[in-house]
Amino acid sequence: MRNLEHTTTARPRHLAALLPLALVVACGDAGDESAPGTAGTLDGPDVIVNAVTEEVFTVGSVVGDTWDTFGSVRSVHFDAQSNFHIFDSQLDHILVVGSDGSLVRTVGGRGEGPGEFGNVTTAIVARDGSYTVMGFTQIDLLDPGGDFVRRVTMDMATTGIARADMALPDGRLVALDILGLGDLDDRHYEEQGRPVHLFPLDGTEPELLYTAWELPEENDDESELSGDFESGMRMRVAAGRAFEPRLDIDLLTDGRLALIDSIGYRVKLIDLDGSVVGTIERPIAPLPVDDAIREAERERYREATSRQSALTTNLPIQIDQAGVEERTFADEVPVLWGLKVDWEDRIWVARRGPTGQEDGPTDLVTPDGNYIGTLPPEGLRTPDAFGPGGLLAYIESDEMDVQTVRVVRLIALEPQG
Repeated sequence: MRNLEHTTTARPRHLAALLPLALVVACGDAGDESAPGTAGTLDGPDVIVNAVTEEVFTVGSVVGDTWDTFGSVRSVHFDAQSNFHIFDSQLDHILVVGSDGSLVRTVGGRGEGPGEFGNVTTAIVARDGSYTVMGFTQIDLLDPGGDFVRRVTMDMATTGIARADMALPDGRLVALDILGLGDLDDRHYEEQGRPVHLFPLDGTEPELLYTAWELPEENDDESELSGDFESGMRMRVAAGRAFEPRLDIDLLTDGRLALIDSIGYRVKLIDLDGSVVGTIERPIAPLPVDDAIREAERERYREATSRQSALTTNLPIQIDQAGVEERTFADEVPVLWGLKVDWEDRIWVARRGPTGQEDGPTDLVTPDGNYIGTLPPEGLRTPDAFGPGGLLAYIESDEMDVQTVRVVRLIALEPQG
């Protein structure tokens, strides 16, 4: 662990409260000047804000056998006490780090017994510090102290096998993918679109919450799963179509979900009865896909598949990725790349860059449609985890792929100019 000195100058904390007023009078000269609305509003040009942060700590040893020598950091979370939880999928454990960057305890470890992990895909940490640890065919529930509570078994022929990285306060998972066989597939995917399910942990069937929009399907563009658990499973992953609108989702403190699934700039607010109860929109048009954008995407795909083939997996399944020559393209680059909700319920809406990658600006908006401002592409990025009191965490890798996790605190957002 390295405890770092502040690398930015702290500003008085009351500036954050004054920010909405400052944005209304800011010039907004870095945005789209042709936008028809008033600067500081959703329908106006970008109003650029710069983030003032302070370094809190960094963990991750480059060499040695210390506790923070990571294998493969898969996910990170904060709890309400500002404890920081780092899931290392290679070592099959969760490191709990205190607010000073020191190790508090280790949760889990490789094994098959209660409180031990195996074939874990992600670890979800609730605000109270309790754990939902997602395995390939099982879910382990642990209390805030890391003690084993119970194990839930998932079955492809009944409940299905869920992929989820978010849990509601009542324990139900928000699942974007459920792998099943036979009649289960028919029940879950009758409607065209991308289903969002609520996956209960009592053994009952998942509930379809919402069907997100998607582009019409292409022929021969589906992944294929073959084999079984006894003989071994194999999945051939199709090259797919570039610039599909991303489906991304996060949870607001009032229980609603913020969701993106469109080509244009549209954030939907979904109630837990499945109804759309609000939208947040800006008049930003998608880019047409040209030859330069296609070639940039092909190169990204080559690099991504090369990295994937070099990785080993602890899942009981062999994955084969189709080559770049099978890659197809949508006609337009969707405006949005992703979203996340911070502990103050601000929605961080990441926009795509000029070649369609996640290197565009990031808008900060509120659930009731107030525009806070836009972080520039070279400014603060959406973190891998938000925490209380402005804490932000970033999983980083150096040129040798050695991982560290850096924690900073957001002090203020200052209008540019």
